[in-house]
Amino acid sequence: MKVIKISVYAIVGIIAVAFIAFQVFFRLALPHYSGTIEVAGLIAPVEVRFDEFAVPHIFAENEHDLFLAQGYITARERMFEMDVTRLAGRGELCTLFGDRTIKEDRYLKTAGFFRTAKVEYAQIPPWVKAAVDAYAEGVNAYLDSAKYLPREYAVLRAEPRPWEPEDTILAAILMGFSLETSVDADFSFYQIGERIGQERLRLLLPSYPDFAPTISPEGAPTTAAGGRLTPALFCSPAGSGGVNPFHAPSAIIGSNWMIFGPAKTTTGAAIFAGSPDLAPQIPAIFYLAHLKGAGYDVIGGAVPGAPGIATLGYNGHIAWSAIASQLDCLDFFVEKVNPDNPDQYLTEKGWRDFEIVQETLKIKTGDGITEEKMTVKISRHGPIISDVDSRAPENCAMMWTGSSGTGAFEGFLKLDRATNYDEFRAALSGVAQPELVMGYADKDGNIGYQSIAKTPIRKKGDGILPAPGWDGQYDWADYVPYDELPHDLNSRAGYFGGFNNQAKRDGKRLSTFYYFERATRFAEIMGERTTPLSPNDVRKLQLESVSVVAKRLVPYLLSAAKGDENLAEYTALFDGWDFSLDKDSAAAALYGSFYLHLLTNTFKDEFPEDIWKELTNADMVYFADQALAKHIGENDFALFDDLNTKDVVETRDDIIKKSLDDAVADLTCRLGKNPAEWRWGKLHEMTFAHPLGEALSFLNLKPIPMSGDFFTIGAANWGINDLYNMTYGGCIRMIVDFSDIEKSTLISPPGQSGQYLSPHYDDLVDAWLSNEQIPMHYTDAETLKDLLVLTPKM
Repeated sequence: MKVIKISVYAIVGIIAVAFIAFQVFFRLALPHYSGTIEVAGLIAPVEVRFDEFAVPHIFAENEHDLFLAQGYITARERMFEMDVTRLAGRGELCTLFGDRTIKEDRYLKTAGFFRTAKVEYAQIPPWVKAAVDAYAEGVNAYLDSAKYLPREYAVLRAEPRPWEPEDTILAAILMGFSLETSVDADFSFYQIGERIGQERLRLLLPSYPDFAPTISPEGAPTTAAGGRLTPALFCSPAGSGGVNPFHAPSAIIGSNWMIFGPAKTTTGAAIFAGSPDLAPQIPAIFYLAHLKGAGYDVIGGAVPGAPGIATLGYNGHIAWSAIASQLDCLDFFVEKVNPDNPDQYLTEKGWRDFEIVQETLKIKTGDGITEEKMTVKISRHGPIISDVDSRAPENCAMMWTGSSGTGAFEGFLKLDRATNYDEFRAALSGVAQPELVMGYADKDGNIGYQSIAKTPIRKKGDGILPAPGWDGQYDWADYVPYDELPHDLNSRAGYFGGFNNQAKRDGKRLSTFYYFERATRFAEIMGERTTPLSPNDVRKLQLESVSVVAKRLVPYLLSAAKGDENLAEYTALFDGWDFSLDKDSAAAALYGSFYLHLLTNTFKDEFPEDIWKELTNADMVYFADQALAKHIGENDFALFDDLNTKDVVETRDDIIKKSLDDAVADLTCRLGKNPAEWRWGKLHEMTFAHPLGEALSFLNLKPIPMSGDFFTIGAANWGINDLYNMTYGGCIRMIVDFSDIEKSTLISPPGQSGQYLSPHYDDLVDAWLSNEQIPMHYTDAETLKDLLVLTPKM
């Protein structure tokens, strides 16, 4: 017994010591939110007030100190996140993660984002360069003074290099590239067309339906343009399937803003609601901050690594938020290489030399950093990416408008100080990337929007498939003038709703990749509404979970299942259902599983497995939905026939019934035999995931049951290959009540800090899940009790 007791005490002691060591290890790098800190590079003292959620309100006497302090404060909470972003942009992820990210680094080195960043930094105006430099000074002041760096560096046995101004430029470049739907869609459609032929591909190509609403609601409806195909004049793909190895934040295709003029609100002033949705991650993609001094007084979502406030903000005069515009600013061109000289390619004027760039891969090993040389060839269209993206045809060049610079920092820093619609538009006029539609409202009750991006005018074709590059016929002739990009002010309807949908029906075809289901639901709500909206009504709208797709499909489901006694128990779940994909709904669970199997049973038989995986990633689900939306009324639509059953021609109703049977079997296996106990939230979960979460799962948050799906205003998208798990949706949100700014709110879960065990690592999750937001403190920030004073280092 004595030996047993000693053993038990020893085990308990070991556990206690391990627990204490764990706690101490992860708390060493946590920042303080009050007191005084000397910071190198400051000209004058800076005051930083923090609210209870660690949102900083930075007060500076001059512009240099304002952005230096922003860099310093952001780095304290988000240094590892910032470092991963800049290493991605440089193609140097292997310096942190070893050869596990060698494919990513090869792709990123080839794409040349850091080459672009160096050129753009050299060309930006002096006043913008001063802001970028000051921000970099602040980041380096943190790196030079921090006794303990974020614990991820200790785990990985790595150290961050000093921050360079070009690293800041990379933040805008990566954000812009991540929003380009064409990066994945063009190759997906290309490979599908190569396998099944151009005619079947036409059934899948997206087009904007006649019934779908535009951002400007008074636009006259016209016939929607059909998909136009670029001729398949190029060779077969270099490899079967494959994926783009670069995974930046997913495109904000679940984003929305809803803007209501004074006539539509109970307050008699404009109400602005913005939600530029992205993938849920920890730490959050945006860092909430308030900057005040030297002509700035702006609060909103900052991009860690970049000065100012960017895609969502308020400055005392105007409010803004972003959605992806879906403008198509990226094309692929197949080059003909000289058989006698592989360093030349054909143009309409004869052979031309490739630009040859030598890059160096840096790979962490047990013995330090090893280097590997790689050669990048660049044609007049851009870098040849066929060796780093197996979906591409041979000798395929990538041409993107952001490759010549983004203009983002000048544009957004001007936006931070804009006071009216004209200044808002002027500020954004030079932004080439990211491609966004910026929603707008001001204190005088004006509402509007502006599309931004350097958008190509193509001589021929629509850019949806790789085009021949050797004769110039498919080249870009020019760019759409800024004044011809979609914009509007004070619609006759009294509101605007942006949901990645087409802005206007004005005959201009600027993209193929618009989405319409969430916009349709918003138009439905506004068409039925007879009373003004309060700020609380608008807040509820941000999480609205009624699916117009469910409204469209369930009547066909009930018709196909009618008379089948084996299904009656299950279809009864739809009795009285309001088509809301609420996490606690049994009907939503059955519908969600039915929809997954409907897509599978309709489309999977058409494609080999590798192509099916491309089709069913979260982005491509939208295009499959568009095909269903256009053809669900046709019982004998060709794609409903299952090619695996040689002697039978299936109809829509056959596939619907099979999909319902499959859904019942799936849910019975996953959730039990009693359909009344099924819940959508038991299937549809979201995880705030950390970059190291696969290896250190405790860094991730626990899965959270979620309402909604791809097509609800409260977006909660999932891919078929993700087995119902939410991949991106409504994270950062803001509501500005222009009648009472102190009632204005914002939120960016899971928390402000990326430091594990910080009280602000995940303290915004509960409020976010309850559809609550935190006070903006725009006018009373100086009364917040936590005061950190940054003083010049002597």
